[in-house]
Amino acid sequence: MQPMITSLPEPMSTDADAGLTIQPYGALLVADAEARRVLQASRNLSVLLGMVPDDAMDRPLEQVIGARLTHRLRLELQGETRLTAPLTFSRWVGGRNQRLQLMAHRYGERVMLELEPLTGSGRRRLLGGVNQWLTRVAGANHPDALLEVLVAGVRDMTGYPRVVVYGFDGLGHVAAVAESRHAEYPALLGQRFAADALPPHLQGCDGDFPVYYLPDAAAPAVSLTPQRDPLQGGRLEPQASPLRAPSTALRRFLDAIDVTSLLTVSMPGDAGVWGMLVCHSDTAVSLSPTRRDATHTLVQMATQRLFLLKARVEAGFLQRVRDSRDLLSEQRGQPQSPHALLEAHGREWLGLFRAAGAVLIHGRELATLGTVPSAALIDTLAERLAGEHQHVGPWHTHSLADHPMTAGLPLAPACGLLAIPLPTESGRDWLMLFRAAQDDSHSWSGMPGSARPAASPSAYPAMRAALAAWQRAVRDSSDVWKRIERLAAMDLAEVLAIVASAHEIAGLNRELRQEKAALAEANRRLERLALRDPLTGAYNRYRIEQTIDAELSAAQRYARDCALLLFDVDHFKQVNDVHGHEAGDRVLIALTEAVSGALRGCDYLGRWGGEEFVIVASSTSLSEACRLAERLRALIAGLEIDGYPEHVTVSLGVAAWRPGDDRKSLVARADRAMYRAKRQGRNRVVSQADRVNEAARPGA
Repeated sequence: MQPMITSLPEPMSTDADAGLTIQPYGALLVADAEARRVLQASRNLSVLLGMVPDDAMDRPLEQVIGARLTHRLRLELQGETRLTAPLTFSRWVGGRNQRLQLMAHRYGERVMLELEPLTGSGRRRLLGGVNQWLTRVAGANHPDALLEVLVAGVRDMTGYPRVVVYGFDGLGHVAAVAESRHAEYPALLGQRFAADALPPHLQGCDGDFPVYYLPDAAAPAVSLTPQRDPLQGGRLEPQASPLRAPSTALRRFLDAIDVTSLLTVSMPGDAGVWGMLVCHSDTAVSLSPTRRDATHTLVQMATQRLFLLKARVEAGFLQRVRDSRDLLSEQRGQPQSPHALLEAHGREWLGLFRAAGAVLIHGRELATLGTVPSAALIDTLAERLAGEHQHVGPWHTHSLADHPMTAGLPLAPACGLLAIPLPTESGRDWLMLFRAAQDDSHSWSGMPGSARPAASPSAYPAMRAALAAWQRAVRDSSDVWKRIERLAAMDLAEVLAIVASAHEIAGLNRELRQEKAALAEANRRLERLALRDPLTGAYNRYRIEQTIDAELSAAQRYARDCALLLFDVDHFKQVNDVHGHEAGDRVLIALTEAVSGALRGCDYLGRWGGEEFVIVASSTSLSEACRLAERLRALIAGLEIDGYPEHVTVSLGVAAWRPGDDRKSLVARADRAMYRAKRQGRNRVVSQADRVNEAARPGA
């Protein structure tokens, strides 16, 4: 990466020294940790409660908001970080009955209580509108189409003239991936901002406060009285409340792009914030709490649907890779050299993995396809990988020039590399996929990997000047390798090792026909590769599939019971991300050893892929299989694993053979049951019968 072209004119301060100030549309009370006494109050408290802040100081909370509301607040906040939903109450203020909303959360040793007036107008119409947009969200069948529905729905519900969805790429950069706007507003779609220079309005939405609302940036901020905590003497940080007033930096940025009102809603993903929805207006916009909550609900539902659709896209990609793998598996009886393998299948792999070139190294043979470095450089690269990458998983980078392991190697024009070790005993066999550079030197370039066309720079002078401050040049970098791509490549490498080893064995048979001992050892090695997973020692995917087919044939022929258990390690990605891949390997090995020791001699354990495992239970009914699954679940949950400080849990799906079943249908039922177990909270057993029982209950 090249340095920033320009820098911001002033530091992006958060006004932390000034302490917390809030926006005037709400009021704030700060209580002690037990929510018993008021420590601080915003100076506009009298507008909402009819009580001046000084009168509220050091009083019991019951005397400020009422005994019944205080009791309910303490009850619902007990043991929780925040209220699950706001509380509503009424207060006689200024000669009229005023309905108020109270939301509370813990901040350190304090309880923060945010108060806001409620208006009941249009609630029925709002509910109808929300339901209409939720229906359209549920009907969207592609991520891009879903995001277009979302921005249109939020714009309709809020009245903001511009609504944008910003998504983070794998490097933390953010890009506008969907937009709905009034014709007079300049387009932002496709504009991309560097991670280390995000505008402040994209930094203000976090996991603690998923919604930030700024109705009028010009409205004067309201301070607290007293400004310092009377117990500890410190000032509350600006991020202590979603009511917080905008910082000086945010005001300056919003003024530069002519934005007066702002609404941001975070879009959480599996690991942190995936993106956020941002609403802009050049005039003040007043939204009731009910309408903001409805907007938040729509964004939440759309985000869940978005990840479901993305999962379907990933499943489709994974299936295409597995189809290629299965084709290889069918040809395992026809030994092919690395050159022949790349010639027959390489171009398909380049398309699947969006790669510019591929290298297959097995034994003494090195085959190449497409745009790759020279053979001498590949040999050096393979030696470094073998010496420094002591892990069965893939090695990957999107910037070969910047990575310490590839420093000094002139690998251009290749910029990205996914290197997958083949599971052979030599430890020096690799499938390498190279990606070309995706140079980017404009803030308005499209999101990397997106099919959307890049938008032109804005013709609006203020917007152009503001965006120029974050313009960045990116060189010698490719698209980031996604986790699903790395998993799929490992799946492919397993069968590649078998087919390439078969070719090697065929050569050894020709060369060493008189060397029976060497030939026997080679055949033993091939058999082990064909049957066992190299990490855990369980049956590999190919062997367990054979076992399932054999058990189904016996069940059909003799009408005997047969069951299949499919289980997956819960939150396994976090194990690798937090503790490292070596810890993940230890978890899988320990789990395999424990489960193998608990099975009968007629049961079979296989690694289905990644952190997924299959158990084939012979002569076992559905109820017996469920009892076995529960024993295994409890056994795994109680495992103590050397070098890993936490307990591991699994989600198990159980299916029993039915007449007419084949491997695909039996596995599919177990797979659906396992994902129901995950949706129901993980660390549990769900069988194929649970869905039937659920449907049979009255009212289901």
